[in-house]
Amino acid sequence: MLQNIILLNDFDITQRPRPFRMLEMLKNHYNLFAIARECKEITGIKTFAYPPLKSSKDRSKKEQNELIKKLKNKDFIPLIYTKNRMKILDFFKEIPTANLIIVEDITLLPFAIDYKKNCPKTKILIDLREFYPLEYENNPQWLESFGEFFSFICKNYLPYVDFAITISEGIAKKYQQDFYLDCKIFYSLPPYHNLSPTQINNKIQIIYHGFLSPDRNSDFLLEIASQLKEDFHINVLGLSNQKDYLQSLKDKAPKNVSFIPPVPMQELINFTNVFDIGILTLSPNTFNNANAMPNKFFEYIQARLALISTPLPSLAPLIKKYNIGMCAKDFQAKSLAETLNTLTKKQIMCYKNSAHNAAQTLNTTQNQKLILKWIKELIQSS
Repeated sequence: MLQNIILLNDFDITQRPRPFRMLEMLKNHYNLFAIARECKEITGIKTFAYPPLKSSKDRSKKEQNELIKKLKNKDFIPLIYTKNRMKILDFFKEIPTANLIIVEDITLLPFAIDYKKNCPKTKILIDLREFYPLEYENNPQWLESFGEFFSFICKNYLPYVDFAITISEGIAKKYQQDFYLDCKIFYSLPPYHNLSPTQINNKIQIIYHGFLSPDRNSDFLLEIASQLKEDFHINVLGLSNQKDYLQSLKDKAPKNVSFIPPVPMQELINFTNVFDIGILTLSPNTFNNANAMPNKFFEYIQARLALISTPLPSLAPLIKKYNIGMCAKDFQAKSLAETLNTLTKKQIMCYKNSAHNAAQTLNTTQNQKLILKWIKELIQSS
């Protein structure tokens, strides 16, 4: 008889690679129940969707002032148990007793803790994709409000977690240092794709995909393009949650930059296989950026692309280990452009072939063995 696992998510799982892949890895091994905000149906998995909170643009002035007052007074409990999230408690009643709850968003950890009070044998695994108290550390106002909110959750609820995973050594050390929580490293590896490196045509095609924002140095893409040799072309497949930011990039873009419409998450790797180089532009301008392990890093590898990156300490050792590309000497757009300009087509094909070799192991097959082992041991420890 299969055991029961609940995934708790404060977003649509189908739009987030890491939790979606978690479901795929556990499917056929456990009875899965996904509770998520605005979640679309997922084949083979019972899903429960609850509505979103009002966004800042939809809140009335009174509602906004109440939110600010609660944050200022550190009245955090009402910000956890919001009206929309209270549906989670009803969903719990419809699901057989869970052997494990996987929390994919830390704001929902208190709900898992509440569940465990009634079902003490239920284990809790939390997936910490970043160090939440420093999510927007460049914004002093955020640090004094939501930063304190996340610190409150970490301090008061992480001690009740049975198992924690995160994306990099740096973030794991920070949780241990600040909240005495041990975390296992669990990379965001994509499914294996049976692809081969494509041959380079006249133009060397660079691809960037992912969110676009100033703190991710997205403007670097335009600066790099303006300094590249004529045989390079940059393609940007990105979205932005900042008003008019994407359009501003398009308006400023030089001729050797193209913008590509969004591609469904599950089609991204096959789609990007035709390109030659995947580029990463993150700089250590925040703690989380400095210790990032982006989904796109492994997706570029699975697409059999050469990689060019800034010298992030979380990425540089892997790029060197698998010989899949080069890191710029520093975090400036000029250095990234200089690194690209030194590449020959022969070198790029060498890196693409190395990515092909790395793709054989850096995929969810490796992750699945690991997570199934951890979960089995965790549940059996009840």
